[in-house]
Amino acid sequence: MAIFLAPGQLGVLGLGTLVAVLGLLGCGRSLSAEQQQAENAEQTFRTVCARCHGSDGKGGVGPEGSSPPRNFCDAAFQANRTDEQLKLVIRTGKGAMPGFGQLFSEADLQGLVRKLRSFSPDLNKP
Repeated sequence: MAIFLAPGQLGVLGLGTLVAVLGLLGCGRSLSAEQQQAENAEQTFRTVCARCHGSDGKGGVGPEGSSPPRNFCDAAFQANRTDEQLKLVIRTGKGAMPGFGQLFSEADLQGLVRKLRSFSPDLNKP
């Protein structure tokens, strides 16, 4: 099966949608919408977010003269940000972090927020 996209159409579909379509074409398993969303968020985090925030979500060293990337494992950060605030920063950027505009659909953003929340120390207590 071939998929043809017109120039600029990727932005309309959203990266997560494209990843989901390509993933479903490449394998015979079927995932629930929630599982697919989590898988898309994991892939997006690894390929886009982890470059600065680290695969462990603990942040790193920022460009000279700027704040370091956010540590998602910080309990105070997790407690003081709403999901809507996190989505807004992903869309518009903040400090050295670029905004991703409309690249991600609402479902993509929800998946990414769940991924960010998964770093919360409160969730990782025994």
